[in-house]
Amino acid sequence: MVKRFILMAIAAVFFFLQFPIHDATALELTEKTRTVPLAEDGEKTTLDNQQIANGQKLFIRECTQCHLQGKTKTNNNVSLGLEDLAGAEPPRDNLLAIVDYLRQPTSYDGEDDYTEFHVNVNRSDLYPELRDFTEEDLYDVSGYVLVAPKLDSYWGGSIYF
Repeated sequence: MVKRFILMAIAAVFFFLQFPIHDATALELTEKTRTVPLAEDGEKTTLDNQQIANGQKLFIRECTQCHLQGKTKTNNNVSLGLEDLAGAEPPRDNLLAIVDYLRQPTSYDGEDDYTEFHVNVNRSDLYPELRDFTEEDLYDVSGYVLVAPKLDSYWGGSIYF
């Protein structure tokens, strides 16, 4: 009985040693990939890998119900692709503009207030998804939305097949 237990323990150790447990499996993004527009004036900022990882985690947890892979289920004509973000009024193709949208969402043409129709931090009574978001979380999610098209060529593409 003891001999069988020892053999099982040795087999388990060898089994677990087969998994790569080192930093080489982590994705390191280049500085060029992590650099995104900060504001409409063309100023840029470089995010760190931790910010992008946090933004991705939060985006997957809270945003993919409607924006799976950058597409918009509720409006098939407008995605989170860089071209569509740039075409919004005001343009949403920079970090501060997306943060502003998460605080005070408006329609694509900027005419209508969407605080009752889109998830935002100001109406946590209607949309509890962003209730616990910190200021850093807003920046991280917004940064991820701007970095994701560089990582996935299908990001924000058409939902039509």
